Amino acid sequence: MSDFTIRGLDHVTVTTPEELETEVLEFYESTLGLRRLDKPAGTRSSGGWFAVGDLELRVSLDSHNPPPKAHFAVTVDDFEVVVGRMRASGFHIEQARPMPGRHRFFTRDPAGNRIEIVSYDR
Repeated sequence: MSDFTIRGLDHVTVTTPEELETEVLEFYESTLGLRRLDKPAGTRSSGGWFAVGDLELRVSLDSHNPPPKAHFAVTVDDFEVVVGRMRASGFHIEQARPMPGRHRFFTRDPAGNRIEIVSYDR
């Protein structure tokens, strides 16, 4: 038993090489429609922070090769609208193994970070 309690998840950070920074920030803001946040004073000017419900997604610069299976998942209300937007924007949709009570797929941002899109049946 622990003498403290983890109350929740605060943020998720993904990385991108410097040469893809603009494309990656545009992907999260325009393609996924996330609201960009002002970064606090004292943080680096590069990268960006986005609101994802009550959490934050942070994009940091780093030369990297993301692990092929590592990912984060977001939930959406209108699954088909998101599928259409991803296809219209030229992003690949990787079908996920079916799971009861939900629709889902994987995609990757321009830096190769894997993202799962999930919509739960109501």
